[in-house]
Amino acid sequence: MDFQETNGIQTGSGIKLVIYGQEGVGKSSLAAQLPGAVFLDCEGSTSKMNVRRLPKPTSWEMLQQELQFVLESHVQRQYQTVVIDTFDWAERLAIAQLCSKHNVNGIEGFGYGKGWEYEAEEIGRFLDSTERLIQAGIHVALLCHAITRKASLPEIDAEYDHWELKLGNKTTNKIAPLLKEWSDITLFLAFQTHVIATDDKGKKHKATACNRVMYTTKSAWWDAKNRFGLPEMLPLEYASIASIFTAPAPTAAPKPKAQQVIEKAQAAGLPTEQDFATATPIVTTATTLDGIFPQLAQLMEANHVAPEELQQVVGEKGYFPADMPVNQYPQDFVEGWCIPWWKNIFDLIQQNRNVPF
Repeated sequence: MDFQETNGIQTGSGIKLVIYGQEGVGKSSLAAQLPGAVFLDCEGSTSKMNVRRLPKPTSWEMLQQELQFVLESHVQRQYQTVVIDTFDWAERLAIAQLCSKHNVNGIEGFGYGKGWEYEAEEIGRFLDSTERLIQAGIHVALLCHAITRKASLPEIDAEYDHWELKLGNKTTNKIAPLLKEWSDITLFLAFQTHVIATDDKGKKHKATACNRVMYTTKSAWWDAKNRFGLPEMLPLEYASIASIFTAPAPTAAPKPKAQQVIEKAQAAGLPTEQDFATATPIVTTATTLDGIFPQLAQLMEANHVAPEELQQVVGEKGYFPADMPVNQYPQDFVEGWCIPWWKNIFDLIQQNRNVPF
């Protein structure tokens, strides 16, 4: 079995984003600036914003149908990013569908925690299905609210507040890890308050500023990640992450094969078409060379080569039949082989001349 190796950064695919933060910090405003954004607004948070949106999904099935619509029409409508605002509200639609399908009144109605297992499987299938959008070059952004929970470290006997995705209390340990593992970048948006002391003893303080920032790296106090080498903290503005959506500069197109052959001949010190184009033209008087490509005719006349002699070499090489007239050779064959490799061709012609009859 043979596998082809690929190197370097792969481009052309969409980016998977999870953006979460406190209420009013600017999750939707940031997402609205993503390239070609269209919202699937599950909670109506963009009703006062001038953004492109599809109808509010009223079911889990409708949400998935709208994703399929984005996939099928993204070229025509210039959709580049699909934003689900918010995923914790979309989670409610998933739970409602599961309960309806299994005819139970609530997620707890499954018993023994089975409902939460079913939900994790459903969300996992949903995240897998976004791969179709990603491969089509469409970015997928999932917005979530944030919540603090008590956490502790094994090395200290104390609790502290930890910011994480606001999902169902009993599903957090199942759904939140799925989203973080799925994402290429998870951003935690927060208010950063600056406090200064107002007395000499440092017992009294006051807030002087409150900036909005986003964190890109996990810490003991919040969840975050990125695969793009971004700084740990950035100003909460699209310009801070715009570079990850910028396509790399296109690589130069490969040179035509004929040009590659010519350059190879030049490197070997062989005469080429360009050499003869700048040389003093040779006036062709032999009628046997009529209709032959001018530069080739010059070479043939300068070396006293008859068309039949060239035809013999071309026939021996198997490029064209030996009885095919030289003036019928295709231009790309003349430019790509006859002229660049004339020295070799003429050597073969001389060898044929020296063959005793």
